[in-house]
Amino acid sequence: MARIRIGMVGALAACAVWRTAAADFTGPAEWRTVHTNAVAAWQAAQAQAVPADDVWRGVVADRQRREVRLLAEAVGHRVGITAEFMLVGPLSDRAYEAVAVTVALPGDIVRAVECLGLARGGCVGSRPFRFWPCGERVEATVRRLDVPDAPARPLRVLIDDKETAAPLVGEGGLVFTGARWEDATCRADTNMPSSVIALYNAPDTVFDVPFQVGQSEVYGRLSLAEALPYGAPLEIVLRPLLPADGRPRVLPLTASAALDGERLTLTCTHADGRMAKVGEIAEVLTWLRAQAEAGREPFVTVRFDDAMPLRRAADVARVFDMLDGKGIKLDGKADDGLYPKAFLPLEKWRERKDRHPQPFELHVTRAADGALSKKLVFIEEDWTVEGLDPKLTPRDYPFTEWAEFPKLVTQTGGADSKVCLLFVYAPADLPLSTFMPGVRAVADRLNLVYVFGE
Repeated sequence: MARIRIGMVGALAACAVWRTAAADFTGPAEWRTVHTNAVAAWQAAQAQAVPADDVWRGVVADRQRREVRLLAEAVGHRVGITAEFMLVGPLSDRAYEAVAVTVALPGDIVRAVECLGLARGGCVGSRPFRFWPCGERVEATVRRLDVPDAPARPLRVLIDDKETAAPLVGEGGLVFTGARWEDATCRADTNMPSSVIALYNAPDTVFDVPFQVGQSEVYGRLSLAEALPYGAPLEIVLRPLLPADGRPRVLPLTASAALDGERLTLTCTHADGRMAKVGEIAEVLTWLRAQAEAGREPFVTVRFDDAMPLRRAADVARVFDMLDGKGIKLDGKADDGLYPKAFLPLEKWRERKDRHPQPFELHVTRAADGALSKKLVFIEEDWTVEGLDPKLTPRDYPFTEWAEFPKLVTQTGGADSKVCLLFVYAPADLPLSTFMPGVRAVADRLNLVYVFGE
């Protein structure tokens, strides 16, 4: 592959521009390509190296070498500046928070990576209750094109991470989430922050770090490790980081929990419905651990049988919650079910005075004769009283048919209520079918649910 070399005059000119223009990027602003001639030369060289169908502006897919090469320009921050993004796209207004800006649009970078056979994964939040970035891994290197014979270095050297034992950008590579798409349009091309490589779990990014880390957590933890001249051209090379056997790392599974008499079983199925493993819970968990040890990354959606008693469902949820991030990763919820943590509410949440906002409450109670009754409890909040806390007035709305429940929620909370939280109180020894029809009836409006066993 031909290397692009820029002379000392160009490098000195770039530094001069940095001294006069870098201060512009202390807040949202439009990025403008600095080295247009270098970009054109790089593009021409790449067009000669790979077929035309694998070339986009600023990025190419080299199928023979199993790598993607893309061009970026350094923003020019000083050492120690906190960065939320390693790379952002050319239309991004977040250069002030990034190490460098790519020439290629995020969507074209996704297309190039797909040419290597890597499928798009999914960003955090791309499906309900997805809290882990999902996707195959890539490793990345960076090389300065304005420095003669500059070596390719791991991209992570540009970031100083105070957590040296488990750096966010480390040997585990980056997760190819693939950004979010609407048909053939990549939203990250034009939707801010137009992230290519995020250093936290951004909801729309091409690549993410392989950890759970919020945006606020990078402050004080990550900083720029070295100063690059304003506009310094950088070649980033991405290569698949697959397990030793070369098979895909991501293993999407649905684990269906059910009772066979007193025997608790788990049935694991692949995304296409094929059976993967069935057995008692200990046996299936051992199998899942073996998959992780073989290099797979199980992303598990847990489904709970409605016939299972609430207490047993909570036991299953507790096991998966303990294993989350330790060999498996919980990934969303079943379409008509609940996320495992729904069965593990904190007991202190029962105290209404400490809850903000107040959830809708569904109470299912059992009389001495075994008869079940249902009611919605709506807690009215009066903020006109003295003090910092509202006066709480619980009001009961009994009902008999589940079809009445959504109407009561609208009647009590109002059509414009922003509260999406439902607390369910039900006998712990009764099956989930005791209350799940009600949960499903209001799922479009109250999608965050916690269940308390009584």
